[in-house]
Amino acid sequence: MRKLKLISALLLGLVMNMNMSSQVDPVLFEKMTSALKDSDLVYLNKAKSKIEQESFLEAIPLMEKLQKRNPTYVELNYITGVCYSYDPNNTDKALQNISKAKNKSGEIDGFYFNYAFALEKNDSINSAIENYRTALLIEEKKSNKQEKLIAEINYRINRCKKINEFKNKQNQVKIINIGKPVNSNASEYCPLITSNESVMIFTYRGPKSKGGKQVLKGKQPDGSEKLSLFFEDIFISRKIDDTTWSEPHQIDNLNTTLHDAAVCLSSDGNQLFIYRNMGAGKGDLYLSKLVNNTYTKPVYQAGLNSTEWDGSACFIPNQDKVIFASERKGGYGGKDLYIAEKMKDNVWGNIKNLGPVINSKYDEDAPFVTPDGKMLFFSSNNSSSFGGYDVFRSDLKVNEWQAPYNLGAPINTKYDDKFFIVRADGRTGYYSSFKQGGTGEQDIYRIEPGIPGVPVELLEVNGFVSVDGKPVAATIEVASVFKNKRMDMELTSNKNTGIFLTNLPAGDKYTLTVKVEKFPQQVIDLNTVGIDSFMVLNVYADFNSADYDKKLSEMTKVTETEVKSATSTTFDKEAFAAKFGNTKKDSLAFKVQIGAYKTFENFNYNNILGFPKIIRQTDNDYITRFFMGHYATYNEALELLKKIKSTDVLRDCFIIANYKGKKKYLHELINEKILE
Repeated sequence: MRKLKLISALLLGLVMNMNMSSQVDPVLFEKMTSALKDSDLVYLNKAKSKIEQESFLEAIPLMEKLQKRNPTYVELNYITGVCYSYDPNNTDKALQNISKAKNKSGEIDGFYFNYAFALEKNDSINSAIENYRTALLIEEKKSNKQEKLIAEINYRINRCKKINEFKNKQNQVKIINIGKPVNSNASEYCPLITSNESVMIFTYRGPKSKGGKQVLKGKQPDGSEKLSLFFEDIFISRKIDDTTWSEPHQIDNLNTTLHDAAVCLSSDGNQLFIYRNMGAGKGDLYLSKLVNNTYTKPVYQAGLNSTEWDGSACFIPNQDKVIFASERKGGYGGKDLYIAEKMKDNVWGNIKNLGPVINSKYDEDAPFVTPDGKMLFFSSNNSSSFGGYDVFRSDLKVNEWQAPYNLGAPINTKYDDKFFIVRADGRTGYYSSFKQGGTGEQDIYRIEPGIPGVPVELLEVNGFVSVDGKPVAATIEVASVFKNKRMDMELTSNKNTGIFLTNLPAGDKYTLTVKVEKFPQQVIDLNTVGIDSFMVLNVYADFNSADYDKKLSEMTKVTETEVKSATSTTFDKEAFAAKFGNTKKDSLAFKVQIGAYKTFENFNYNNILGFPKIIRQTDNDYITRFFMGHYATYNEALELLKKIKSTDVLRDCFIIANYKGKKKYLHELINEKILE
């Protein structure tokens, strides 16, 4: 997702927008070349090549070997220290090594800049400012002064002032490295999740990359060894429980031996924007769609792509629009954010720059719009950031994106913090960073809460479509009823699972028209007016043939018997509640069964908004049942049962127990001495 020439820099979490700090005075290398033995020059030349490629961490072991063999040359310590400045876990070694060359600061061009940079990385901000100012005075006195370097030093001074400003502004959030198996010793970044957090797609660079470590064609301009690196690949992992992800694996048909990076996933996971760099130094956006659990061959997106770098994007929910980052001509700085409208499949138009409120003379990248469409997050190294790329937020008011603000610490650090996303309810967020304590290079981190403060006002709809009890691909047309909040979109359910997912903003009424071939359409009406928080609703569209309907009618007799057994007046439920109502037992749970073998066609879902979500389950007896809740005690389930019955929506409801994975009636808990 970045220019080829900047890949190593971004991989290492560099903070310089002009890469000035990555330069070691060439005269210093010449001096070392004449001073060292021939046997040492092999290491020096390799280290020099790595530094010029901005692969600083790879240069460190070479430089340390040279130090041991030549302990009197403090210039080698200095170069080693510059490299350590880019290792977040060893910034103290940067300061230690550079300081050893302080008595030769007048002979080393750029010494005070790199010394200040090391101080900044060690949180000695005031000392860093002092030394940056020394570097500035030295450069301004030169007859052949470098204007870019002067601008960079001023940029760094301003950045340090921002660090001091934000020191006491801490968000009350937890930042957790998600660890293995997703994070490894390599680089994992740009996490993308479905709005319900069931799937994570991310970008990986390391030994598992397709094609392994590759050597780029052609020699470097100075004749040094060729640049070798791993290319980006796209991986996927699935949520196992609240904190555990499955072993990630490549999405093979999306990956080539060159750069393939995931940059945007639609809320339901059915559309995936990827970035491809074919080796020419610039990159383009492609779109892949999930069809029958397989992502299709990525298709080039006309309009989004230009002759310059176009490398990240995000969908604007419930609209045929995207926000994307580009370096095309006419922007305000390096990377700018633009908005584009879908004209037809794989063609985009009406492209507009988001303007100076969002964009700066620096870089704006990695946009993400929340599922309710009200917040835009992006990363920028602008004058309000304090550590390379920082995460910023802008809110949508009166159809205009407002002035963005820095999310502050601990989300933002002195390194690059990018690719911020949140799940639909705002309780969890994810981003990637190259910071102290990581498992490798860039790592993926979880943020709790993802959006502090005001709750998200949104209805997450989890749908299931079946024909004769089996999942099926269907078309779901979603339309807004209120003319002033017009929204029309089309979804598809997964052929293999029958599942579809969408997020509906509060304050509107919607119709979901479900269409399956050879069956009359079903319409589900949903009302989000009055919703003041995040809610989840499961909806079902069951299409049955005449033969299947006959089978269901026969099964209904079985389920009627079940209801009679569960609601029998001969069993004293009040006595059960008095004795065992608050009893907890391992492997025992209580839930409310609201139906069995009843299709939900024409069911009024609006009457159960705010209730626990409906769970559909087919048991070993082949009967499909519908439940709400999952409680450790009977009394908790009883409260839900009373609430359901008070609405007069679902009459044949009752409490059922589950013990060690098996369904149990209340009297069975007594008879089998599970409770005694």
